[in-house]
Amino acid sequence: EGLWLGTWARFLVGNRLAPFVPTALPVCKAMLRLARVGPGDRLADLGCGDGRLLVLAARDFGASSTIGYETDARLARLARESATAAGLASSVDVREQDARTADLSGCSVATLYLSVRGNTQLLPVLGTLPASARVVSFHWPIEGVEPVRTVAVSGTKLYLFEGAAFAPGHK
Repeated sequence: EGLWLGTWARFLVGNRLAPFVPTALPVCKAMLRLARVGPGDRLADLGCGDGRLLVLAARDFGASSTIGYETDARLARLARESATAAGLASSVDVREQDARTADLSGCSVATLYLSVRGNTQLLPVLGTLPASARVVSFHWPIEGVEPVRTVAVSGTKLYLFEGAAFAPGHK
């Protein structure tokens, strides 16, 4: 409980892209299906929290590698422990790093469950994705970027974007 309250406080004062709110497993699976995650994919979860999406992508969808960015040390530790417990420590990389500093040029998929403000702050980082990459945002759209598909899941929306939409100068 203290962990969640602390992330909310840091979000409200502008030190986090979003508070930590765990994504339900059926929603995680729907996000990965929408992004068409499979063997050969390198997935980045920007604000990976407890790492559940990273583990699912590697274990259930066959992603060749996953990388999570998380600024909260306790959540990053939980994500690493989850990957180790699943026997995936070699294919799940959790970095205690601000997603706003990530280089996604080697990624084929990026996932987000942040906030409108957080998504907007990540536009420069999303611009480092290859044009063929897929981006899925849970619940929050990305202002100024048109999704290629929107899907309703568990009473909310998932937004699918193409990496080319984030390229500098794209309209």
